[in-house]
Amino acid sequence: MKIGLDHDIMMKGLAASYLTSPNGQEMIHNFISSADGQASIKEYLATPAGKQTTQLLLPHMLDGLNLPEDVKEKIQIVISERK
Repeated sequence: MKIGLDHDIMMKGLAASYLTSPNGQEMIHNFISSADGQASIKEYLATPAGKQTTQLLLPHMLDGLNLPEDVKEKIQIVISERK
């Protein structure tokens, strides 16, 4: 059991390192920008796990948008009320 746990931690570390690298970021951008990538994301976001992930990520995504702070706060309030 411990070997599996160590393997899981190692794989997560490798994935995180790659995804934060310039090559990993380019790969993410290319996938998200593609029609297949957008279709896959829409399909995932329609699932219960995808909806939960959206709630976790949306506050971070809002920070990347050029919106007034009060608008961001209102969006976050509405989302927190729907949990």
